[in-house]
Amino acid sequence: MKETAFTGLICKGHCRYYKEGKEELHCGGYSFLREHLTPSELSSQLAVSGKAETAGEDREFLDALCKNCDFFVDGCDFAENRSGPPCGGYAIVRIISSR
Repeated sequence: MKETAFTGLICKGHCRYYKEGKEELHCGGYSFLREHLTPSELSSQLAVSGKAETAGEDREFLDALCKNCDFFVDGCDFAENRSGPPCGGYAIVRIISSR
């Protein structure tokens, strides 16, 4: 189940796929961020991290996030061949880890 503070920071703020009312599903990045940061820590990280489009990535680590994602099973264009945009959790983990 999603938590309001994390949903606001991760999903509403950074995810093109976010749909109100789908609170039982979340991406692998959402799970990772919720387990490792408080909402306050996440907000602080986002304030100093910059834009996802300019960030580098640790491909092996980020691929592991995708494999633990609720949406991975149904087919994720980004995880499969990078043809679609990443989810909000993935984008945030990517920008935070590139610092």
